Amino acid sequence: MDITKKLYLLVFILLTALGVFVYNQPNALVSPDDDELRAARINQAVKRVISGREEEKHNSFFNQVPDMRVTDKYRAAKEEEKKFNVKRRKDAQKINVDLGKEDAESELQARNERIKNVQQTLSKLHEESLPPLPEGFFSATARPYVMYREYTPLTDDFKALVLKMHSSLLKNVTPFSVLTEVKRILLMVFRTKSSYTSYSGRPDWSGGAANISAQYIYLMENRNFKSNFMHELTHIYFDGFFEPSSAPSWLSEGFAVYVQSLYQSPAENEWLNVFGLKFAREEYIDFEEFTNVPSLSGYEKDDVAMWYAQAYSVVKFLFERYGKDDFYQFSKNLKDGMPLGRAMFRSYGMPLNSAAALESAWQSNLRKQINRGK
Repeated sequence: MDITKKLYLLVFILLTALGVFVYNQPNALVSPDDDELRAARINQAVKRVISGREEEKHNSFFNQVPDMRVTDKYRAAKEEEKKFNVKRRKDAQKINVDLGKEDAESELQARNERIKNVQQTLSKLHEESLPPLPEGFFSATARPYVMYREYTPLTDDFKALVLKMHSSLLKNVTPFSVLTEVKRILLMVFRTKSSYTSYSGRPDWSGGAANISAQYIYLMENRNFKSNFMHELTHIYFDGFFEPSSAPSWLSEGFAVYVQSLYQSPAENEWLNVFGLKFAREEYIDFEEFTNVPSLSGYEKDDVAMWYAQAYSVVKFLFERYGKDDFYQFSKNLKDGMPLGRAMFRSYGMPLNSAAALESAWQSNLRKQINRGK
């Protein structure tokens, strides 16, 4: 091949290679207009990126504000919980409990409920009004008493006497004195029979009376004042134990006379011994009538005395023959609504399972006492 043909071939190869290169690199050769367009597009893209980042940053900041508030509330709630737990531990120590977390919370909840009930009771008590002071009466307070006394000022000696008798009685009416809630006792002391009967509504033979639900005591101020006070105060605790129901009349009055007799001299109790002899000779009120008497208002004075003495004698038999624990259980059974026979049997066992059985056992015990010279 001559040199001319070789040169033509070399030029052809170079042009072909240049065409292939240009075809594969379209952006390598651009016009000034295309370069400006490309730069403008790049700038727009950069602006969009920057704007997007700023917006994202802006949104991110404001989206964090609620989260920050929630965090503050959470911290405050945790702080309150911490304070509460510290107080709860101190309260648990005060009530001397060694319980698990759930039991401690239950105990504290029950304690708070008891406090709430006490506060409601005190509030209710505060709202309750006493009867107005009658004309001619003096008044004074000596917790738990509010005292009204006719014609005579309430001296410190008188108040001390009442509180001393009150304290002494509590030991003899346990557990009734423990279980009966005493809020405030109104003690009204009368010097004249007319004012006593008209105010209390009691008959002439009465020397004292008690309003159990209101916890009022009405007393004549005479030589029987102390013993009558013990009698009526026993009603406050013993009959209060049965609230909102009521104790059988013979049991209520019998126990009140029995406690009263503990504070009287042998001479003052002689009338009870006289009736005891009659009872041993089977001179007593029919037991069916005795255990079911609704009221003594229709009784003559002598019949009232016999009924009270019989109630005393029967209760004395139960209390001293079987003990105070069984007597309490018997009273509780009656409070729970048991009939007389079942209440006795559950407390004392055989043979005491009916009023007739009680009558027979009581009579047998009286005869034994007479034979022993008591």
